[in-house]
Amino acid sequence: MLLLAAHPMLIRGRLMIGYSSFNLIPFVDNGVLELQVGESLWAISLEGDSHVTLISPTGDESTIIVRGEPGLLKMFEEDSPKGTWILRTSKGELQILLRDPNDESPWIEYGFSGENLVIKIFNGSNAVFLNPSSSKRILMIAGIRNNIRLNCSIPDGEYAADIIYPKKFIYQGSLDGASYRFESESIVGRILVEIKNGNASLTLPALHSVGAGGLLPLRIGEAFIRLRLNETRNIYSPIYILDGRFRDFMGKYVSRSMIISLRDLLNRSVNVLLMTKKGVKIIELKPPISILRFYDPKHGALSNLTIHVENMLSTTLDDTSYILLNRMEPLPRMPLHPVRGVVDIFVNGFKVDVLGVSLKAGDVTEIPIKLHKLSVELIGQDGKILKSGKLKINGRSMEIRDGKCSYLLPPGTYRLEGEATRLRGSTTIQLFSDTSVELRLHRVYDIDEALRLIAIAEILITVILIVLYAMLRFRGPISK
Repeated sequence: MLLLAAHPMLIRGRLMIGYSSFNLIPFVDNGVLELQVGESLWAISLEGDSHVTLISPTGDESTIIVRGEPGLLKMFEEDSPKGTWILRTSKGELQILLRDPNDESPWIEYGFSGENLVIKIFNGSNAVFLNPSSSKRILMIAGIRNNIRLNCSIPDGEYAADIIYPKKFIYQGSLDGASYRFESESIVGRILVEIKNGNASLTLPALHSVGAGGLLPLRIGEAFIRLRLNETRNIYSPIYILDGRFRDFMGKYVSRSMIISLRDLLNRSVNVLLMTKKGVKIIELKPPISILRFYDPKHGALSNLTIHVENMLSTTLDDTSYILLNRMEPLPRMPLHPVRGVVDIFVNGFKVDVLGVSLKAGDVTEIPIKLHKLSVELIGQDGKILKSGKLKINGRSMEIRDGKCSYLLPPGTYRLEGEATRLRGSTTIQLFSDTSVELRLHRVYDIDEALRLIAIAEILITVILIVLYAMLRFRGPISK
């Protein structure tokens, strides 16, 4: 039997628990509840006094009497052991996962996506990108009155609003041997927002406290303000919540991820707002990318270039390659030093060279490579250029248009194979200078055509033999 609840339901004779003295949820066996340092665990017994045991991660036990009115079971403070606590009752055990986000150091992660560099911050929620170009998420401060500029036009007035987290709150376990699941919007609380001339004034609940009508405590991180314009229309505004140490940055645009075009990389830096041991700081970062720009002294700019760097992520746009020296870094960043990289260079799919290169973040290195131009024309049996056909160079299919193509290739031996409708041809060349090749294609008979020709030949031979036999027979013997 599965019990689903759209809202927490009161179950007589049961223990109810939660993050505050209101909006409590049933105690379930094998359930999991996450708390952060600074938050509280509350409980109420709906029928008589209940004895519960709270076991810390270090094994310390304390027995608590839960009565018929909401009471504080435990206030988790900075000296509380982090990890898994156990709340044990006669109905089973509930796990309480206690963590302290302040103990988690922020890291930054880099990756390529098409022509862009994607940068993300993970762990350490006290770190955000400051003023990223595409972000609409506004920085707000917990526990104080915030005055911010809205992203949308709203008539002046006072509006009700909800503070909610992006993910739903899901709580599940076993209740009297049956599966129980409670799923709800992650509502922190309901507030009033005053709008005047496009500015919003509102007060957030204190950090780690539950607001009026809320279920979960306010925490550092991403959230939304759902502004209720009327009974049918809501506006969602993304926000990021930090504590009072960041109040000087109230109303700024922030994000935990951002995108930079690789073509603009040399002119861009990243500003990270974070809490350090010395207080709140803004650090400016240049992505840990080394740039290699390739060129052919004789033919100029290159295209269809690719590289491979051992143990490093790279991507190439036109004649420029971008090599990511570190995929992840701690914040604040450690000093970056040049590294030696082994670079395999390919042009049009053919290996040109293997180079050892000193790679330094933010540097652009110009690298010349020697290539030769190979021009190919597919010629038909009539001596004219074929308007359609296929070309392979050393077994690799190459693009060809109107029977012509040109490619820059490294010196070497190449086998050219051309094909058109019922025509084929091939040749082998030594490419040590710019070379033009007319690849002549000839008629090729497939096995069906060959069998038909053989059958026709056999018929013709048979007919000829029959005619000769008939002629000899009707002439009769020759007179002496």
